[in-house]
Amino acid sequence: MQYCWLIAVFVFMILGNSVNAQNYEIVENKSDSLGVVNVIQDERIDQLLKTDSIINSQKQSFTGYRIQIFFGGSTDREKAFEIKKEFLELFPGERAYVVYTAPDFRVRVGNFRTKIESIELYKACLEYYPNCYPVKTKIMFSDLEPLKEEARDLIVDENIR
Repeated sequence: MQYCWLIAVFVFMILGNSVNAQNYEIVENKSDSLGVVNVIQDERIDQLLKTDSIINSQKQSFTGYRIQIFFGGSTDREKAFEIKKEFLELFPGERAYVVYTAPDFRVRVGNFRTKIESIELYKACLEYYPNCYPVKTKIMFSDLEPLKEEARDLIVDENIR
């Protein structure tokens, strides 16, 4: 019985030492009006964050969603631009793009990061364009800038991206 107590005490001593072995250096102290927050982290985390920011700064686009309101063949170029113009009159705050993917013209509208964000515009477009649907596409960061005077007859070729 005495040996059981001795073994139990020995085990707890070993466990206590292993818990203390998990300490890292304090990297940063932040204080506010409520107290002090000690951030304890490995220094390699900062290196990973810097590497990630460098990689992300080189990207020019991201995968997002737009609503496709028109799809036509190679002879429907003029019709695509008419539908784009009609859409911009109905929804002046939104962006519209004529996309040419050989041999078809498509009219896509909006810039959304997720499919859920596109649902509001999708429901509004259903009234005027009953065959519209959300599509996954590459969205350029430059497309997210505030609206400026832009050339309305610009054709975006997805094969270039």
